[in-house]
Amino acid sequence: MLGFSKSQWATLHLTWVAFFLTFVAWFNMAPFNTTIMHSLDLSLAEINILMICNVALTIPARIIIGFWVDKHGPQKVFSSLLIFSALVCFGFALSQGFKALLVTRLLMGIVGGGFVVGIKMIAEWFPPEKMGTAQGLYAGWGNFGSAFAVFSLPLTALLFPEDIGWRVATGLSGLSCLVWAGVYYKFCPDAPGKGKDFLVDIHGVIKITSYRDLILQIIFLLPLYGALILFIWKLSGHPFSLISNSLAVVLILAISLIYILNAFQCWKFNVTRLQHPLPEKDKYPFSQIAILSLVYSLTFGSELAIISMFPQFLQTTFSLSVGLAGILGSSYALMNLIARPGGGWISDRFGRRRTLIIMVFGGMVSHWFIGEVDSDWQLTSVIALTIVGSIFLKAGNGACFAMIPLISKSLTGKLAGLAGAYGSVGAVVFLTLFSFVTPEIFFKIIAGYAFLVFLLLFFLKPLNNVSKSSTS
Repeated sequence: MLGFSKSQWATLHLTWVAFFLTFVAWFNMAPFNTTIMHSLDLSLAEINILMICNVALTIPARIIIGFWVDKHGPQKVFSSLLIFSALVCFGFALSQGFKALLVTRLLMGIVGGGFVVGIKMIAEWFPPEKMGTAQGLYAGWGNFGSAFAVFSLPLTALLFPEDIGWRVATGLSGLSCLVWAGVYYKFCPDAPGKGKDFLVDIHGVIKITSYRDLILQIIFLLPLYGALILFIWKLSGHPFSLISNSLAVVLILAISLIYILNAFQCWKFNVTRLQHPLPEKDKYPFSQIAILSLVYSLTFGSELAIISMFPQFLQTTFSLSVGLAGILGSSYALMNLIARPGGGWISDRFGRRRTLIIMVFGGMVSHWFIGEVDSDWQLTSVIALTIVGSIFLKAGNGACFAMIPLISKSLTGKLAGLAGAYGSVGAVVFLTLFSFVTPEIFFKIIAGYAFLVFLLLFFLKPLNNVSKSSTS
């Protein structure tokens, strides 16, 4: 089936399960927001902070992990990340107060960077003509880990007293990561001689081919650092102070300085290159990856944010139990199994830009109506609408990453890393906004951003007729 060899199927299955388990660990708090709030006497504002912490460090983590995976290979890095995930899960399960929860959720954000490890492993083992399908299966089945966490962990917790159940469930998610770390290291080797064919880190610079694109790249790096500044601002007194103002100022200045140095490095490296004629085959429009990164900040960033808050939203709006809210809350991520691979498959056959336009438009309309939901709605109608909305945006994820490899052959890994980082930027921004507004307004903000992305898609160039040789 699909023309994959035995070794390719083995690599795909071992890798998506590794990604799946990191997502189970990453989202093991989501179904227990209200339980933890009552068990440890936390406020709603503190829970909102923990949700933001859960995604904040994913942005720098993807850069660092991308560098490590290029240097050490995906086998070692993914195995190590699974061990790290297990240790953080154990620490979270044993937490006795807000500060311990804060530290463990910050560290758990690093686990979210595991996505780029599998991207490289799949890229090394699969040829270009099978890349879109393989990456879609990897990402779609792996992302299902968030739905599995929200669905299964509350059921596990029901077997124990409420104040212990969430600890057992989250601890077991860590144990699963620990076991799979050994399996992955033993049975999933790196592809021989392919380590430098697909670089995924975005640390440093990305080659561009015009002065206009150079300016755009420098501007486009700003949100990666701006999201971290937003997070520090949130911790410094909005709604309550977790770090002192003086420390916040120091951290913000440090992040700003790093951005300035990165921008200078981009300028210095690319200006030197642009002083000489560039081969026509190396030229590409940076605006295309800029638009696709904004697409991913919508489709994946909103997914991370909604999965974090949706069980809690259902529980409080419809007075559901933790277990039932978790089961129904998993509906938003459930369709990852087919929607993300399906989006890549549809875009391959019916046009990539056309597919993205349809998916983003459908996501915009459906999420606007989700913003109309209140306690008077039928619960079945809410879940049905939620599933429809999630299908549109998850299929948009697949269509987005089916298009990225067609922009520039030699820079595919770095461009994928940039788009992936923007997914985390979207999550941080959406969850920060959620901490200030009602759930109804939150969903409409997502719909409004989808409308902006929808308009930008009309500036995206069709990339349907790229030859196989240009993407190999």
